[in-house]
Amino acid sequence: MRRLHARVISGSPFRQLQRGPTAASSLVHVDCSGQRGYHVAVVGSGPAGFYTSKYLFKQAPDLCVDMFERLPTPFGLVRFGVAPDHPEVKNVTNDFTQVAATPGFRFLGNVEVGKDVTLAALQREYDAVIMCTGAEGERLLGIPGEDLPGVMGAPAFVKWYNGHPDYVGLNPLQDAGEAAVVLGQGNVAIDIARLLTRPPNEQHSTDIHAGALAQIGEWQRSGLRTVHLVGRRGFVQAAFTNAELRELLTISDEVLPIVDPDELALCRNPASEQELAKNRMKKRSVDILSKMAENFALKDTTSKRIIWLRFLWSPAAVLPSLDGKRVAGIRLDRNELQGEPGKQIAVKSSSSSQEDVPCGIVLRSVGFQLTPMEGLPLNGRKRVPHVQGCVTCPNEAGDAHGGLYVCGWVKRGPQGTVATNIPDAQETAKRVLKDLKERGRSSGADATNRGPAMVAPGTRVVSFTDWQRLEAEEARRGNDCGKCASKFTDVGEMLRVLG
Repeated sequence: MRRLHARVISGSPFRQLQRGPTAASSLVHVDCSGQRGYHVAVVGSGPAGFYTSKYLFKQAPDLCVDMFERLPTPFGLVRFGVAPDHPEVKNVTNDFTQVAATPGFRFLGNVEVGKDVTLAALQREYDAVIMCTGAEGERLLGIPGEDLPGVMGAPAFVKWYNGHPDYVGLNPLQDAGEAAVVLGQGNVAIDIARLLTRPPNEQHSTDIHAGALAQIGEWQRSGLRTVHLVGRRGFVQAAFTNAELRELLTISDEVLPIVDPDELALCRNPASEQELAKNRMKKRSVDILSKMAENFALKDTTSKRIIWLRFLWSPAAVLPSLDGKRVAGIRLDRNELQGEPGKQIAVKSSSSSQEDVPCGIVLRSVGFQLTPMEGLPLNGRKRVPHVQGCVTCPNEAGDAHGGLYVCGWVKRGPQGTVATNIPDAQETAKRVLKDLKERGRSSGADATNRGPAMVAPGTRVVSFTDWQRLEAEEARRGNDCGKCASKFTDVGEMLRVLG
C-alpha cells in the first residue's frame, strides 16, 4: 500500500461554501482514491476529535481523516470552554496542530453536519464515522423562578466570555447587584467565580472577549462584591480539583475566598470521613479549605471581593424582584448526607432550615445534556448506546449501527478534563480499526465524492490553512491592544478576512 501524500489543489473544482461574501479558498486535498488506507469522517474538532484522529494515525499511517466542524475555528471547548486566565491549558492545541499536519488529514470547517451534509450521507460515503460533538445542551434545575431574567446557564455564560460566535450577544443584565450565585462546585463553577471577582486589569492581557470583560468590570464598579459557590453535598463529594481550589487563595490581592467553619464540620459525617481516609487528593483539600475557614471572620469587614464556598445547600426557588421582571435572590434548603461511603446522596435536612440569599445573577453549573441529532440513537438516559465506542442500536444491544462511533462527552457523558479524552480516544480508535479490518471498506460512492464535494451548495469550506490565517490575524490584533489574542466573534467577518 502506497504512502499517502497531501497536495494543494489550485483552482479546486470543489464547491466553495459561503455563509457570507463569496471567496475562493485553497483546500488541502489528500488523494485517497485507488490503493489507499481507510477513509474516516470525524465530526467535531474538540479534544475528542483530535485525539481520536491522532491515535487512528498512530495505528494506521495510511488512513485518511476528514474532520467536519460547524464553526470556521477548530478546538471546541479548548477554545470556548477553558478559562481565559488559564492559557497554559490551551497549549494542547500545539499537539492538535501537529495532528492536522499529518498526511491524510483534512479539516472542513464551517460545515454543519445535519445541515450542510447529513449524517446518513457520511455513513454512506465513509468507511467509518466518529461523532465527537460533545454535549451542547444543559441540565435545568426544575425550580420555580428559573426562567426569570438574570438566571443563566454556565455553558452559555462561559462561551459568552470566551467569544463564541453564538453567544457574544448573550446580553446579560446590566446590573448584577451586590452578589451572584453559582450553583455547582465543579471546575467550571470555580472558573466563573474567579473571573467575576478578579479585577479587569488583571484579565485584560488574556483572550477574554472584550465586551464580556467590560461588562464584568461594570458589575464590579456597580457593587458586585460576593460570589456564592453553592454545592448540594459536602467538600468531600465536590467535583473541583485541588489545583483550582488552591488557586483561589492567590489569584488576586483583591479577592478573599471564605468557608464557614461550622459548614465544614457538617460535611464530615462518619461516611464522609471514610471517603476522606481513602482519597489522598481530598485529604489535601482539607488544608486549603482550613485556610479559607480562617478568612471567614473577615467577611463583614474586608474591602476585598469575596468568593464564598457554600456546602450542603440545594436551590429551592429563584426569588423575583418586586416587579417580577428579574431575579432578586435565591432560596436554599439545608441538606444532610445519607447513604454508604462513596454513595452518599443529599437530602433535605430534618431541621427544614432555609436561607434566602439576595443576588442579581444566578448561574447554573450543574451539568450538560446531549443534543439529539437525526441518525444518532439515544437511550432512555439520554446517552448514546455503545460498546467500546461502537454505536449500537437502542433495541439491539451489540448490533453495530452502520459504522458509527463516538468519543468524548457524546460517548461517556459530560465529565472529565481535556486529558480524559486520551484513553477514551485510544479505545475508540482501536475499536474502529479492529472493525474495519474485519468488515472491510465501505461499499459507498467513489472516494472523489467524499469531503467538500458532499457539502451543500453555498457553503464556504474553511481549511486548516485558512484557520491558521485567522489565528495569525487574531494574534496580530491582540498584540495591537496588549492582549495575547483578540478573537474573531463573527463567522461572517472570518469569511470576509479569508476572502
